[in-house]
Amino acid sequence: MEYNIRLSNGQILRGLIKSPGEKIRAVIIMVHGHGEHINRYIHWAQLLNRENIGFTGVDLPGHGLSDGKRGHIKSFSLLHEMIDILINECSKTFPEVPVFLYGHSLGGLITLDYILKRNPKIKGSIVTSPLLRLGFEPSRANIMLASVMKYISPGLTRESGLPVEYLSHDREVIEKYQNDPLVHGKSSVSLFNGLMDAGTYCLSHASELKLPLLMIHGSDDHVCSPEATREFASATKMAELKIWENGYHELHNEFFKEDVMTFIISWINKQIS
Repeated sequence: MEYNIRLSNGQILRGLIKSPGEKIRAVIIMVHGHGEHINRYIHWAQLLNRENIGFTGVDLPGHGLSDGKRGHIKSFSLLHEMIDILINECSKTFPEVPVFLYGHSLGGLITLDYILKRNPKIKGSIVTSPLLRLGFEPSRANIMLASVMKYISPGLTRESGLPVEYLSHDREVIEKYQNDPLVHGKSSVSLFNGLMDAGTYCLSHASELKLPLLMIHGSDDHVCSPEATREFASATKMAELKIWENGYHELHNEFFKEDVMTFIISWINKQIS
């Protein structure tokens, strides 16, 4: 089922919810990655529903079917507001059902930034391939542009330089990504500065985490740094870390994706047992 939420700045974010029905044991709020959209996780939602776990999420501002200039997110505070709304709605729709916040890539960074700053009343959190640090060197032009233009033109966008060939070992996944009309490679000055600041904050404050956290990363991720994920996990006793050998960036789209889901389901079951 599709639905919309409205942010305080008037932006409409479009999302979906998939529920297994009355036997629901938990619900996951998904925060997707940069340049993509929530419908790329339909197969993930179906696998979760088989385990009687609900799934919901919206397209980020400037992404997918949501309002906004492609690739432009004004501030992380808007993303915090977005998650606040989703958690409140889940609590109303599924009273007394455990809620988990799940973020991938940029969504993983947004999730970590949110739980560290908000300490929400949820059961736990899951992040895969979080963007704590980039796994590739951004162009010097992009770095200089972001530094100079952040006060002048924060909505200015450029190509992000994402190495798409390292999303997954499955070439079909890459071809679908490249041909998806809702996928884009744009990143605004404010988004770039926001994610860099958030990554630094999260790594500096990891020891303050108060929620159970599962961190999963592929050892061969060229998009987001697995070393940064290790650094975060080593700074807190609340995090369980799993490094998937030979995994690229989108572990949920690798050939061993069902093993990844089984691992995640097992962790969720431990939290709600």
